[in-house]
Amino acid sequence: MEFTTYEIAFRLDVSEETVRRWIRTGLLKADDSSGKYLVKEEDLQQFLKRRGTPASKAVSWLASVGTAGMRATAPGVAFAASNLANTAALSGLKLYKVLSGIEKVGSDELSAMIDDVDKSIGSLRDNLHVLREQESKLETQIKELEEIRSKLSASESASEGKRETD
Repeated sequence: MEFTTYEIAFRLDVSEETVRRWIRTGLLKADDSSGKYLVKEEDLQQFLKRRGTPASKAVSWLASVGTAGMRATAPGVAFAASNLANTAALSGLKLYKVLSGIEKVGSDELSAMIDDVDKSIGSLRDNLHVLREQESKLETQIKELEEIRSKLSASESASEGKRETD
């Protein structure tokens, strides 16, 4: 699996320019033969380990992309939805323990958990808006195609009727 600079920047909460700078300076290995930077999962994992990204954040994000199959059709939407679902699955036991009072976490860790949920909520809301816009455009295109089909069918019927009279 490969990641774009956008996907990496979004999840690590940095700018795309920061990710490109990491690539240009050799900190993060990437392939640019397609005209844009693509980072292999293994290279990203190595970078995250060297960078010292908190393990839970890196693991939850990398695991989340395993189900991002529809990323190509709606990149942000699939990525955010997949990320939210898989982050919850990976940390579900810990979250359950914290919410049920079985386990206590420090205020920093609790704050980080809340921030992650807030980011996912915001991202999903933004992407829902994009999907609704896309839905409207697709419905318009479907109506246009149905009108074309109807006209073609009418034309076909008229042609058959003319052939029968000839």
